[in-house]
Amino acid sequence: MSNIDVVRELWAKFSRGEYVQAKALLHENLRVVWPTSREYYETRDEYIAVNEVFGADWKFEVLSLEETTTNKVISVTYVSSPHCDDSFYATSILSLENGIITNMDTYWAFQDKQPEWRKQLSKVY
Repeated sequence: MSNIDVVRELWAKFSRGEYVQAKALLHENLRVVWPTSREYYETRDEYIAVNEVFGADWKFEVLSLEETTTNKVISVTYVSSPHCDDSFYATSILSLENGIITNMDTYWAFQDKQPEWRKQLSKVY
């Protein structure tokens, strides 16, 4: 399985709420950093636990996957849940070794509305 396939499978499992089943794709000493909220997780089990608390109804729609020349994959996903008013864009930089995700830095951004002051300066899609 290619590195891109591993990352695509991770988000597919997360979209099905199969967090425990996703463990096979993650190194036991997985390091995850969320710079936006200054949080980090030092193990696969910590990362899985926080996602289980969020719940199983989140969808991770892959918008873009790009592999680098240094065993990294950059993914952009649209993350939403029918039970949450907010939705997010998550840009993740994942490092892989031998088909296993070892590191993940994810930058979270709220899907937001156009601010009033930009209405004359930009268009909305």
